Amino acid sequence: MTDYVRRLVSGKKARFKDHKLDVELDLVYLTDQVIIMGYPASGVEGLYRNRREDVKKFLDHRHGKNYWIFNFCPIKENSYDSQYFEGRVSRYPFPDHHAPPLALMPLVAREMRSWLDGSSERVAVLHCKAGKGRSGTMACAYLLSLNSNPAIPLEKSYSTKEWAAKRADDAMDIIPPDDDRHSTESSITDQTTVESPVQADSSPQSNTTPNHSPMALKHVLDLHTSRRMKQPLTSDKKVKQGVSIPSQRRYLYYWSLILSHQAPTHLWSNDPLMPSAPPTSTPKVRLAEIKLRTKESGGMTFNLVRAANAILDRGSTSKGSSQVWVSLARYDDDLIELLEKWERYTRDEANVGRRRPGTRDFGSETLNDIFEGGKWDKSKMVRSFARLGCSDDNDITKSDNGKDGKIITYTLTPLSDKRWKNIQGQLESTKAGEAVIDPEEFNIPASEGNSMYDLTQAVKGNRGVVLDAAREVRVKLYMGQVFMGWAWFIPTFHMPQPPPNGDPQASESPIQTTFKLTRKELDFPLGIGSSILDVEISLEWLKKAETETEGVQPLKTPEEEKEQDSSEPTGLAAAAQMVATPGVGVGDVVEAKQAGKD
Repeated sequence: MTDYVRRLVSGKKARFKDHKLDVELDLVYLTDQVIIMGYPASGVEGLYRNRREDVKKFLDHRHGKNYWIFNFCPIKENSYDSQYFEGRVSRYPFPDHHAPPLALMPLVAREMRSWLDGSSERVAVLHCKAGKGRSGTMACAYLLSLNSNPAIPLEKSYSTKEWAAKRADDAMDIIPPDDDRHSTESSITDQTTVESPVQADSSPQSNTTPNHSPMALKHVLDLHTSRRMKQPLTSDKKVKQGVSIPSQRRYLYYWSLILSHQAPTHLWSNDPLMPSAPPTSTPKVRLAEIKLRTKESGGMTFNLVRAANAILDRGSTSKGSSQVWVSLARYDDDLIELLEKWERYTRDEANVGRRRPGTRDFGSETLNDIFEGGKWDKSKMVRSFARLGCSDDNDITKSDNGKDGKIITYTLTPLSDKRWKNIQGQLESTKAGEAVIDPEEFNIPASEGNSMYDLTQAVKGNRGVVLDAAREVRVKLYMGQVFMGWAWFIPTFHMPQPPPNGDPQASESPIQTTFKLTRKELDFPLGIGSSILDVEISLEWLKKAETETEGVQPLKTPEEEKEQDSSEPTGLAAAAQMVATPGVGVGDVVEAKQAGKD
């Protein structure tokens, strides 16, 4: 019965059955040296996830002391004592369903490579909670850092059923066309024997060119999908992507550009960092505006409108429920500074994906000390710093382009304190109506996923929000108190290069650009978000002189963080309107609900 429940929780992910141990786990071998699995749980959680004792028995039996675990779960989400696995655990936490800090990718890839290069018998075991998005992202980051495509897994990496199917497929693949069968029948047996991976020395031919191109990224993502996700029962159904969240895939693209030396040259300093090295400055950009285009809500189903309106409008006639606004957020500045320091210090300039020898210690610090004690991940890791909204009715326009029907365009610019308090007051009025909502009416759990209380420092004037060009930004879209979707990006990857250098002969005109994200390129555009057509973000480089006078928009103060934590709305509207959306399953609702908490 418990295995049945675990299979339901695994959903469309593949599982591994070890008949000798009589253990079935939410686990796959991505390659012979890379394992991805779901969270090793205990207690009640072990009834529907991997039981911790089963995981240990599996790893000890198959790999002895040749395994090392990489845990991507923040303590806020889940935790266990690393001594359960004899201390062979490294933690690199970041929030569920989010993109990681960019500097975390090389640190994980380098430690994996350092461990696995020590012996062909070693394995790296990656897990987050579900063992899919975060684990898949970091596994792909490691595979991209290799100098050749990963080898096809051998027999030990397959379950008995998978291996039998693979042998059958291999045999079918080498059968010649019907016209030649009469002359080659005797060669089939010989070729089948040669193809058998039981002969360990007969590894498949590998590509020796660097594994860093866009095509290599596609190959790695496809490999992860083919191994991590269950194959459909019928050929007319598509396999769900392993790394399916657009922002995580976008960050893997950034990482592939860094590995292939095609990233902006200013992104990370080329000079190895020593313990006494002074901090360096980076170019800045100004986010001028965001344009959101949506289809008119008349196309939404009656159930969606009923569910959303029941939450947003009951007990209130306020316009707050129709306000469209944006929250900008990023990871903690001190955490990113620490991660980038270690990235620069451990970098091997000849091979960015490899750790520079002798860099496990940085003065009196060690790499594994970064997340020791939960300083960075006991609470929310993502913090907001600015808001954008419509200044007046002229910022909302309607048009009809025929193909998509009636389109509403919202032009969102930085909000002053006065304007934000006006919007917040309208949202507060709407929030009062939520108290009478019975969660059982929609058969959904309460969510903590909204951020109307993301109090941040006001933007002075309307010139835009100043950003560090090389730092991550999360753009989170709201309609009233319901999030519509979000996206992570790093501005410099979308800007004309190089940034202004202060040359007095350079043009006085600002260097501007816009980039567009379609709905498919947003994370969790469910419910009301399903009406989104695209989001267009306008950026411009700050000139050298401006970077010295205009600072990056600061994060919230601890007092504002405390106020937010004590005042967040329950957010039943978000879950209710998603439940009512056609084609949105319970799993999608749960994922979006959980993702919205950070």
